[in-house]
Amino acid sequence: MKAIEKWLKSLHANSDYDAHHALVEGLERFNAENETATLSRMQLLMKLEEAGLPLQLRIVEQYVRNQAAFRLAREALWRESWMFWSLLAEAWLGMLKQAYRGQASAELKPFAAAIATRALRYAGLVMRWDYHQARNPPASAWRRVHKLYRLVERDGFAMQEVQINARTTHCAREYTLVVLMGLVHPLGYRAQEIESIAQIIEGYEPLPLPAAVPQRELHTHMVDLSLSEGACMLDSEWVQGRRLRYFALRPLVDHLKSLDQTPAAEADNGLTRQVASLIERGGIRRNRQRTHRFGRVWVAAGMDNILAALAQPETAKGRPALEPWMLRDESTEGMGFALSEEPALPHGHLVAVSWDPSENVWQLLAIRWNRQEDGRHLVGTQRLSRHPKRVEIYFETDVPGVTGEKTWAVFLPMTHPEQGVSNLLLPRTHYRLGAPLMLRDGDTVYRLRLGEVQESHEDWLRVGMDVVGREQFAAAA
Repeated sequence: MKAIEKWLKSLHANSDYDAHHALVEGLERFNAENETATLSRMQLLMKLEEAGLPLQLRIVEQYVRNQAAFRLAREALWRESWMFWSLLAEAWLGMLKQAYRGQASAELKPFAAAIATRALRYAGLVMRWDYHQARNPPASAWRRVHKLYRLVERDGFAMQEVQINARTTHCAREYTLVVLMGLVHPLGYRAQEIESIAQIIEGYEPLPLPAAVPQRELHTHMVDLSLSEGACMLDSEWVQGRRLRYFALRPLVDHLKSLDQTPAAEADNGLTRQVASLIERGGIRRNRQRTHRFGRVWVAAGMDNILAALAQPETAKGRPALEPWMLRDESTEGMGFALSEEPALPHGHLVAVSWDPSENVWQLLAIRWNRQEDGRHLVGTQRLSRHPKRVEIYFETDVPGVTGEKTWAVFLPMTHPEQGVSNLLLPRTHYRLGAPLMLRDGDTVYRLRLGEVQESHEDWLRVGMDVVGREQFAAAA
C-alpha cells in the first residue's frame, strides 16, 4: 500500500492526460500480474480506482467538449477512457470470481456486494463507450451483465448499498442503468448527447428496478436474463419466468417528456422527447440503416383484405379494401408510416403493402409501435415476408381438436433468413402442435408438420413448420 501511495503521488501533476495514461498502465500491470486475490489486493485496487475516477471524469469532460477539435486528439481521449473502464471492469470481475472460489474467499466474501456493484457499473460503462463509436455492444457484454445480476439476486445482495466515488448505489440500480441505455440504443447520437442522456437517467429518482413478478397495470418492459440482448417492450405476453424481469418505465418516460417542455429543451432539439419515444418502443432494434423514402403505398389491413389482395387476379372474387398510407422511412427490417388519422390497429396487427396493387406484388408486415408527433400519427412495422403467398391447407385425416375443412393460409417464405426457416400463417382453429397438414401451392402439394407458435396475430397464428414430403397435385388426388 505504501508503494502504491508513493507511486500515485509521483504521477504527472501538470497533465491530466499523462497522469491518466500512467494510471491506465498501472491497471494493465495490476491485471497482468494474475496474482491470487486477497483483501489487501482488493484495497490496492480500490486505491487505484479512488485516484483514477476524478482523473477519468476530467478526461471525459475534455473528450465530450472537444468533439469538433482535432480528430486524433478526440480518438485518443476516447481510447484512454475506454481502456480505463475496460481494465476496471476486468479487475473487479476477476476479484468477484476469486471471492467465490479463490483461496481468500472467506475474507473477500463479505465485500461481494461492493465488488459486484463495481463489476456491473464498469461493464455498463464499457458498453456505453461502444455507443460512442456507433457500435453495438457484443453479445458477450450482455451475457456478462445478465450473469452478474443473476448471481447477486441469487445471493440476496442486489439491493445492498455501497459507495462508489462518494455516491450511494447498488447492483440493481447499476443493472437498470445498463438496461435503460440499451433501450435508448443511441448509435446515432453524438458523444455530448449520449453523456447527457446517461446523466439524466442516472439523476432520475426513484429509478425503476427489475421485478420478478409481472403486473399488467404497472410494468411496461421485460428483459430475459438467459438471452444475449437487452430489454424489450411488453406486448400480449404476460408470463412469469425464472429468468424474466420486468420494468415499470412509464414514470421515467413521462419525466423525460416533461423535460422537453422546458425552454432549455429547444437547445437540445427535443432530445429527451426522442429518448422517451425510443424507450416507449423498446425492442425495435434500430441497428440497421433506415432510408428516408417518401411516397404513397397501398395497404390491405386485416386478414380478409390480405387474403383478397394476395389472390391471383383471375381467381379473386372481389377487390380488397385498400387504404393509401404515406411511407416515411424503410429499412431491411420494416417500414415506417406517417398518417393523418390515428389507425385503429393494435400492435401485432397484420398489413399487406404494395406500391402498385395491379402488379400483385405485396409485402407482409406486423405493426410494432405507434405514436403521435407534431400532429401526425407515426406507425412502425416489422417485415415478416417480402413474398407472401396465399395457399390452401387441409388435413388428409381427422385431427382431434382442430377444424378439418379446407381453408386459406399465407405461406411466408424465409421469414428469418439468418435461420433459414419459413413460417405459415393459419387460422387458430386449424392449429395443433405436431399435427400433419397438407398445403397446396398451385399444382404442388406439400406435406407439413406444424411446429411451435412464433406469434399470435388476433385469430391467426404464425407458426414454424417442417416439410416432410412433396408431390404433384394430380398424383396426390
